[in-house]
Amino acid sequence: MPQINSEILKEYLATGGKIAGNLALKFYGDSINEAGNKAFGDALEIGITNTIAALYEANVEDNDIVNLLNKHWGISRNEAIDRLVFEKKQAPLREVREYLQMQGLSSQEIHHFMFSKKIAQRLMENPELRELRRTPGELIKTIEKLEDSR
Repeated sequence: MPQINSEILKEYLATGGKIAGNLALKFYGDSINEAGNKAFGDALEIGITNTIAALYEANVEDNDIVNLLNKHWGISRNEAIDRLVFEKKQAPLREVREYLQMQGLSSQEIHHFMFSKKIAQRLMENPELRELRRTPGELIKTIEKLEDSR
């Protein structure tokens, strides 16, 4: 039986390390690729969402937004329309939240205000209110007037 010395031990550990490294790469490789694919997909989604928001904010015509999404992101017309409709619903909510934040309200106060005034519900019931998204103070006043008239 050969005597174990430092050279044999180093060689064994080096070989074992390579085997363990290859095994780990094989075992975790799919997870790493999956994580990379997820990150890439998330980045694409953020890019698409930001593109829609920017074009809508810039008052680009709806049909032009749909065409640009199709041309530059490869999104079908139906999906582009669905995403634009979603953005039209979200934009006024973001504007109101930002307006309230700029008025000094905390996140909790903003959440309570949005919930108690039923801002999202009012915007769903009255889509024409979305046109006031650029003037969130007026949007809030209009919603409060609607609430008072009920």
